Amino acid sequence: MPTQALIRRDPRSTGKGISTRYGFTVIELMITIAVVAIITSLALPSYRTIMEKRQVTSGAEQLGAFLSSAQLESVKRNQFVAVNYQANGGNWCFGMRTGDTANVTCDCRVTDPAAGNACVLDTELLPANTRTLKLFNSGILNHPDVLKTSTVGTNGTIVYDPVRGLTQDAKTVKLEFLSDQSTYALDVDVTVTGRVKICSKKAANKAVAGFKECAT
Repeated sequence: MPTQALIRRDPRSTGKGISTRYGFTVIELMITIAVVAIITSLALPSYRTIMEKRQVTSGAEQLGAFLSSAQLESVKRNQFVAVNYQANGGNWCFGMRTGDTANVTCDCRVTDPAAGNACVLDTELLPANTRTLKLFNSGILNHPDVLKTSTVGTNGTIVYDPVRGLTQDAKTVKLEFLSDQSTYALDVDVTVTGRVKICSKKAANKAVAGFKECAT
C-alpha cells in the first residue's frame, strides 16, 4: 500500500512547483516611491545649476567666436569690418559688414540682405539678391529659449582695422551674458587689440568655473 506524501503541492503553483503569483506589497511600493522622490529632490537643484552655467558659457563662447571671426575677416580681406550691436531689453543682435573706410556701418536689426544698411559681407562683389546676412542673435544660440538676456551697455559699433586687426579709436567694449535665473553671468570684453576675453562676474553673481574673475 503506497504511503501518503509528507509534503503537499501548493494548488496555486504550476506543475514544476513555481508559484504563479507576482507583485509587490503596498509597503514596498511606498518605500520605492519615497526613495525616488528623495533622489529627484536632490538632483533637480544640481541639474538647474548645470543648465544655468551652460547657458552663459555657451552664449559667451559663441559671441566670442563671432567677434573673433570679424577681426579675422578684416585682416583676411584687407578691409575694415564693422560689428554693429543693438540692445533693447532682452532683444539684442550683432552684425558685421565690410567696407573700404573706417566709416563702414550696418544695422543688425535689418532682415533684408539687399538693404543698403544690412549687415552683409562682399557688398561690392555680390549682387544684392545673393548676399547673406552676417548676424548673431538669440536665435543662433544653442540655448535660445533659456538665456534671459545679453546686456549691452550702449548700442554701438566696433570697427576692426585691416592692417593689424586693432579696434578703431582704441575702443574697449564690455558685453554681458546672464542666465535665466540671474544666477550666473559672464562678460565678453573686446580689448583695444581686438582680442576677445571672457571673464566671470562674481560681484552680484556666482562665479562660473573655468573662467577668471573679471577685474573690478
